[in-house]
Amino acid sequence: MPTYKRSAVTAKEGLNFVRSAVESGGSLFIKIEQENDLGVDALIEFIQNERPLNKQVAVQIKSGASYFTAESKECAFPVTGHAEYWARHPLPVYGIVYVPALRSAYWVNIKRFLQSDSKATVIRFIATEANRLDAASFPRLFLPAATGTTPELDFTDALRLSKSALGPETYLGLLVLFRRYPNKPETWDSIVNTIRARPIDEIPAVLLYWLAHIPWHGDIGYFGEVLSPAIRAYARELLREFRLAEVIKLLSFIDPEGQISRGAIGQSVEAIVSSLPGSKNLLHQVLQERGLPIALREYAAIILAMNDPLIAEPELSRLKREGSWYAEQVLQHIKEYGSVNPYA
Repeated sequence: MPTYKRSAVTAKEGLNFVRSAVESGGSLFIKIEQENDLGVDALIEFIQNERPLNKQVAVQIKSGASYFTAESKECAFPVTGHAEYWARHPLPVYGIVYVPALRSAYWVNIKRFLQSDSKATVIRFIATEANRLDAASFPRLFLPAATGTTPELDFTDALRLSKSALGPETYLGLLVLFRRYPNKPETWDSIVNTIRARPIDEIPAVLLYWLAHIPWHGDIGYFGEVLSPAIRAYARELLREFRLAEVIKLLSFIDPEGQISRGAIGQSVEAIVSSLPGSKNLLHQVLQERGLPIALREYAAIILAMNDPLIAEPELSRLKREGSWYAEQVLQHIKEYGSVNPYA
């Protein structure tokens, strides 16, 4: 007698759950029949306010308890020979894990994951509020994430998530606070507190670019609500609390390839550090910390040289004696031109 396996029921349940979430949000779920399935179960055509956005993504759906560990809240999405197909697919590709016990699904950007780990045989990711997919979150979170627009969260939810211990939730909350609520003091409290309190590997580098909107620099492309003078003044007061530990942390974000140059994260770091009260003294303290990597001290020296070449010269000479070719170049530039400007 033929049988109808429970796994097939669960797979169909997951597919129908995702279809329902997509269609209840007004978008189109275009199922790919099994005989044509090369590693993609469906396409999603995004529609917003009854108008097509001319954007699609491909999705592969896995359903069942075997793809989710409740204790760690970790999803496991098998690659199973599809890596090249997904990586070369013309559309963005998302993996979705449906968890029947939670009546919810969670997504991961497969292409982005494989760019960072092309050898992965299993894509593991944490199930959070930031990547949850259901009828409520599809239009507010998934559609904006897939189309590059700002997620739709109210201020209270964004502020709550910004304080989460989970990195994806923290980033989501901070992103929405910065993009949608830039003129609320709590937004800048959250950004500054994240930089001050969290270890470097838990701080998205883009936070430094956001924070650089307070002192400003010439390569900030600003869109959306303009910061009020009162909010700028409020955020500047928060920056006044930065000490040596914060300056070292900021300098640690400078990319060795981009250095301090136009468009690099180093430009935002320089703008923030240069705006701090007593910045010259703080940079001098960094240069006295011989236990720091020489690259961090070089960054401190170049920022100091940009603001006061005469004070910077002895520090650069000391770095030169320690073997810094970079300091030697900066010194030579100061001798020839009297100043240094990496943005010129």
